[in-house]
Amino acid sequence: MSLLFKRPRLFANIKLFTRSLVIASAALGFQAQANPWEESERPSAQDSASIGTYTNGCLAGGETLPLRGEGYQLVRTGRDRHFAHPDTIAFLRDFSQSVAQSNLGRIQIGDMSMARGGPFGSGGHSSHQTGLDVDIWYSQDRRAAERALTEWERDNISAIPLADTRQHRLIEENWDERVPKILRMAAEDQRVERIFVHPTIKRHLCEVSGTDNEWLRKVRPWWGHNYHFHVRLSCPAGSNNCKPQAPVRTAPCGNDLDWWFSEEFYAILNGTKTQPTKPKPKTMPQQCQQVLLAPPAGTTTE
Repeated sequence: MSLLFKRPRLFANIKLFTRSLVIASAALGFQAQANPWEESERPSAQDSASIGTYTNGCLAGGETLPLRGEGYQLVRTGRDRHFAHPDTIAFLRDFSQSVAQSNLGRIQIGDMSMARGGPFGSGGHSSHQTGLDVDIWYSQDRRAAERALTEWERDNISAIPLADTRQHRLIEENWDERVPKILRMAAEDQRVERIFVHPTIKRHLCEVSGTDNEWLRKVRPWWGHNYHFHVRLSCPAGSNNCKPQAPVRTAPCGNDLDWWFSEEFYAILNGTKTQPTKPKPKTMPQQCQQVLLAPPAGTTTE
């Protein structure tokens, strides 16, 4: 083959190599302000695996969904956080189909993970790093669900909050009776590890469920989550470097929920007491460096 025909591929490989050096330098701290995970626009050309913990890890061989399918529609895609482990993609397909077939509407899928996972530079998430976390909006706007959203609408459509985070109360006029059914459907899926919701929403779910509440064991109260619920899957089979969470040991609607309505919590909410914080992990799993440096999926090299 002549140099004339090799040159485009040669330049592409040089560009890929140069980009890898930039990413590696950023990962090692030479570019302190850069987030190398946000620089990766495509998944790595590796076998799929979730690596590390939900709050300190990465994603190899990630996949994504079409913008719209049976029972779902992606939103906020301009943030480039619509990648996940294939097991998460399979769950979302199954879950959205079940929601649609049960006449519960079309779910709107927000943040998942970036192309290779890792920490977000901004956006309020400390998790979503291994391709196993996904935000699903509570809002079920039937008019928006009936048609494909435009690119502008996907990135600007507003979610509907079900709880007031400052007054810590349910917004009755926004409550949708389909929400408990949708959440229960997700919680009873064996692939699901946790579901995070606003504490006020968890309390309301406990009230309306009565003694039929075993499914609420996985549904955990957490900060925010007033306009979306956060589904977290268990570590996938074959992801040997994925670190699972401890199983939920508390009762479905136990005393642990009381803290979220205590004087201590309201002091934190009102800014008169500092919220306890966990120390941030100092280093990521070493396998994540390989994920960063791997060529993008679909790339061919000589």
